[in-house]
Amino acid sequence: MKLLSIAFLLILGFKAYNQELNAQVKVNTPKLQTVDPRVFRNLEDDIKKFMSTQLWTNDKFELHERIKCNFNLTIKEEVNSTTFKADLTISASRPVFGSTYESTLINYIDKNIVINYEPNRPLNYVQNVFSDRLTALLGFYANLIIGLDYDSFSSNGGSDYFLICQNILNTIPGNIVGEGWKPSDDTRNRYWILENIMSPRLRAMRTAWYSYHRLGLDLMSQSPEEGKTAMAKAMESIDEGKRSYPAAIWLQMFIDAKANEVVDVFKKADKPQQQKIHAILNRLDPSSASRFQPLLQ
Repeated sequence: MKLLSIAFLLILGFKAYNQELNAQVKVNTPKLQTVDPRVFRNLEDDIKKFMSTQLWTNDKFELHERIKCNFNLTIKEEVNSTTFKADLTISASRPVFGSTYESTLINYIDKNIVINYEPNRPLNYVQNVFSDRLTALLGFYANLIIGLDYDSFSSNGGSDYFLICQNILNTIPGNIVGEGWKPSDDTRNRYWILENIMSPRLRAMRTAWYSYHRLGLDLMSQSPEEGKTAMAKAMESIDEGKRSYPAAIWLQMFIDAKANEVVDVFKKADKPQQQKIHAILNRLDPSSASRFQPLLQ
């Protein structure tokens, strides 16, 4: 019995050591109507357990290396006692070398969520197999976050995880429509996020993602000018992506995650560089021009 206990503890320790995500989960029910509130408390607990035990890679992660992320699920409609429409806010960040600063990788609201949930039924994720809407959703965003994180540390380093996202999309049954999995559902959904990231039309932006983080932000503590130069070149590549694929949702996601960061970095740059970055930001998102004004002050 003692040997079994030790073995069990070793298994738990191994899983904790390898777990990639440091995920915080919250389920909100502002429009709660008929379903027992305990169902949603159980849902939150089950998602937390799922995200903290599921292994997504074969890599080893120390506790301090785990990717910080947040999943906030807001229930909008109770279709029936086990089916719910919801919004899901996903955010994640990665540390910047030589500082205590965390750079946002994604900050996105998915407004097209439909999930099925039955308390006491385990969440079961099997790669390349569709189990249910909820585990497909969590698996998609877990792999997307890991892919974006890996891409920020190594050029195209997240490719394997974007391919897993693609496989998840391919497993969605044909009768599930209008829920953000299919290209025809709308133009700003899970399908198009992944399509943008993997598109040859945005290859320059994919490379720029690495340059922006690894050659730019991570160099700022040692050589601020070199770091800013690398970030400026990355922004020029992202601007190129805007010209080749103007409707890409990934471009808007970049601005949503990075605009304030870019402004903060280049407020300390010389005037020509400030003006160039200001012009790029305005082209990327003209509707947010007021956010970029500090670069002209």
